[in-house]
Amino acid sequence: MNGVGFGELIVRMVISLVVVLGLLLGAYWFMKRRQSGSYPPRQARRMRSSSPATRNGAKGKGLKIVGRVGVSRTSTVVALQFAERIILLGTSEQGSPAVLAELDLDAWNAANERDEELVPITRVSVGSPPAAGRSRPSLLEALREVTARRA
Repeated sequence: MNGVGFGELIVRMVISLVVVLGLLLGAYWFMKRRQSGSYPPRQARRMRSSSPATRNGAKGKGLKIVGRVGVSRTSTVVALQFAERIILLGTSEQGSPAVLAELDLDAWNAANERDEELVPITRVSVGSPPAAGRSRPSLLEALREVTARRA
């Protein structure tokens, strides 16, 4: 250690630091590229935003979620639109998504149209007729009906 000067120690330390930081940066780049698939995230973002269909306000090509229903705490049914097809997927924490059904877009739209007006459902007790002259009970009567104990 007698022949090594302070300046030489600083140079060695800086070179070591550059090597370690280079290794960390290389590992970060490798892991990021491996997780993102074939395109790095920057290129994928650029490809999505430069699509002429999305710039002109037309429907974009690709997957679009058109509906989602939670069946239980951990399972869900998702409706995906891909071009002119609707694909129903069942998803869960236990396994991979499963295709439940496949429909045409026209059939999906026809099934989701509502032809009738929605009519509110009123609860009427079996034993007593509704109040005379009233089609719907008042709020207080409805609360009494819901909370009343039946023997």
